[in-house]
Amino acid sequence: MLGISQRVWYRLFMESRHDELNRFKRMDLVQYAVSRGYQIDRKSSSPKSTVVRHTNGDKLIVGKSPDGTFFYFNAKGNDSGTIIDLVQTLDGGSLGDVRKTLRRYSPQQNDSASDWVTTSSSNQTIDRKSVQAKWESAQPITNRNPYLSDCRLIPTQTYLDPIFAGRFRIDHRGNVLAAHYDTDGLCGFEIKNGTRDRTTFTGFCPGGIKGLFASRPRPGDRLMIIAETFIDMLSVAALIGTRDARFFSTAGRPSPKQLDLIANASNRMPAGSEIQLRFDNDAGGREIAQIIEAKLADLALAIRRVVPPTPGMDWNDCVRSNDSLRFQPE
Repeated sequence: MLGISQRVWYRLFMESRHDELNRFKRMDLVQYAVSRGYQIDRKSSSPKSTVVRHTNGDKLIVGKSPDGTFFYFNAKGNDSGTIIDLVQTLDGGSLGDVRKTLRRYSPQQNDSASDWVTTSSSNQTIDRKSVQAKWESAQPITNRNPYLSDCRLIPTQTYLDPIFAGRFRIDHRGNVLAAHYDTDGLCGFEIKNGTRDRTTFTGFCPGGIKGLFASRPRPGDRLMIIAETFIDMLSVAALIGTRDARFFSTAGRPSPKQLDLIANASNRMPAGSEIQLRFDNDAGGREIAQIIEAKLADLALAIRRVVPPTPGMDWNDCVRSNDSLRFQPE
């Protein structure tokens, strides 16, 4: 039998191991998944959960409980739980093996795509100097870009159109950056990259907040296009051309601040202009369109929804499909 001192030592030892497991469960599961080859799907994410996908077909929905524990479930598989369960699913092995894996894992030392990810928050503040420095360290896109042309099939002449001059850059990772502005200037940028098989990375500038991507206005513009991402926006531009049109992207569900920016931009359109809401043909796209319609309800301009022809499609799907020249009013 164990003596008293041994029993005390054993109890403290087990409490320490229990505390270690709790610390593991509070590790950022999204960042860990990215370090294991998953990519963040920002379009499918929300303020309450983050979606990460893998080329093997996994789609993890990640959330965070009030006590700081990260949890997930695999929408394309049978696994769920905490980071401990994810490690066991990926690597197999015992709980002891999981401990060794997570002890070796150091988020601070991982140079991964998650360095570029920031979560949405109503209390999020902006570090304009940091945003400006990151933007200026990237290079303007002045010729053919492999991601936009080869992966997204967007014609070079579309994203090099003068109305988009200075709006796109490419960073040292090869990510395409799309500038967002608010009433005080540059406030952040969307981040996109991916492969031909549509494995994508999506993020937003750390230290920045979402404003609006906006093309350069021209006096003769009579059409205002609002899309969910700059890829969808460019896809619409490729389909209908850029003549007499202004293009905007929200980078997801718009915040109250973004709705104010949309209203301001709408008020600057010439009399007789039309606003087209070009969102995905799904429930999420319809919800965003309804939010914007409610914000612009008192505007003296025509507002029309235009959606891709097939349920579930986005505008880049249209560019990539045989239906690329078709679009329909809703």
